[in-house]
Amino acid sequence: MNKVVAAPLASAYKKVSRRPFSPAPCLKLHAFLLIGALLLTLLTSPTFGQTDVQNLAVIINALDKDDLNITSTLSLIDLDEPNEKRAVDREILTIGDVPSGLLIHGHLAYISRFDWISGILSDSILIVNLEQREIVGEIPIESSAYPQSLALVKPNKMYVTCDNAHQVHVIDIPNRSVTKVITDPSFNKTTGITLLNGKAYVTNPAWEWDAEAGESVYYQSSVTVIDTETDTVLKSIPMPINAGGILNDGESTVIVKTTGDYNLISGNIVLIDATTDEIIKKVDLKTTPGAFAISPQKQLFIQSGWQNPGLLIYDVPTQKWIRDKKDALAEFAGGSGMTFGVDGNLYITKPDWTGGGFSTVLVMGPDETLLKTYQAGHGTNNIGIAQIISRREDVNNDGIVNISDLVIAAQFLGDQGAGIIADVNADEVVNILDLVLIGQGL
Repeated sequence: MNKVVAAPLASAYKKVSRRPFSPAPCLKLHAFLLIGALLLTLLTSPTFGQTDVQNLAVIINALDKDDLNITSTLSLIDLDEPNEKRAVDREILTIGDVPSGLLIHGHLAYISRFDWISGILSDSILIVNLEQREIVGEIPIESSAYPQSLALVKPNKMYVTCDNAHQVHVIDIPNRSVTKVITDPSFNKTTGITLLNGKAYVTNPAWEWDAEAGESVYYQSSVTVIDTETDTVLKSIPMPINAGGILNDGESTVIVKTTGDYNLISGNIVLIDATTDEIIKKVDLKTTPGAFAISPQKQLFIQSGWQNPGLLIYDVPTQKWIRDKKDALAEFAGGSGMTFGVDGNLYITKPDWTGGGFSTVLVMGPDETLLKTYQAGHGTNNIGIAQIISRREDVNNDGIVNISDLVIAAQFLGDQGAGIIADVNADEVVNILDLVLIGQGL
């Protein structure tokens, strides 16, 4: 499979720059194009331009071993394809260095990565168009900040935690730049992030590597609460040792996973009331937990540690175990990343870090049975589910269809040939029908 290297991005932009266009056209052109496209849209059948939904699993293969000529890549799985081999497009894009976070918004995937050894690549967030299957942009992050988890605050605003800088960076998505850096004394190895009810909850594992002793030293861990409208810190909530993972139930509860010290101190699940930001309950897992995910039924699925490998299930509303470590699902042990699909299935990445063969993605049904096993790449790690509706009308690949896309497309009117970015309906000619499609997307 041919790979597209992320570092030199010039080739990734080849479809975006066939003709230079002005970033500040006149207001009359804006108004003319908008009114014309909207009028034509009203005269067009409601079914015009409709496309099918494509269901994809997006996999980050995180293994990077120079001696085996393996580097981190991106794989896609077509979940609508019944044949497990044909469904996988393996390692179609090269990410490079250390990929850390994955965020999917519509037809775009945002992948945070950092360079901690080579010095060749810079810390950044790669932008991947999942429909076109190419890298279409990059958001630079301060060098050696080590970007981690990503959270979409608004369609044009993103948070990224940066653990080495002990900060949260605020991203302007259309302009692909950092507009603000949030700092606070509570920040210490800022890692996980989740959004609920106008607030961001950020985990601070608070560890430091002691090179002389050859071990990690752990300090007071916490969760920092941020007002996403003002980007100001509201509160810091003390946590058990090594709070890293965090998610929410979509309603009123934030759930934190603490890992412990990987030795004598076990991990916990901590439930936080998102209204009061007070701790509701702490659950001692009596093991070192790994990946976790929450189902639409608010059941928490947790990878148990090496001491008792298997999949645990905890019901958040009743605060009771469905499966504890005594009856964990051993068949699904060893997962590195987990997420639920719209089909109700649990998708689990199971990496082979030796590089000896392709790692797998397991699909577990609601009845706790294994439905499918995909071979997706080397070191399958992060995973997300995308429902792709054709968004060719997002001409400038900023994740938003707006007047800017109309203005850009208008400058290609009359052009003919394959691969023109303004040819929204892919008929190899840019005409008024393409503007209508963009107008429908506004």
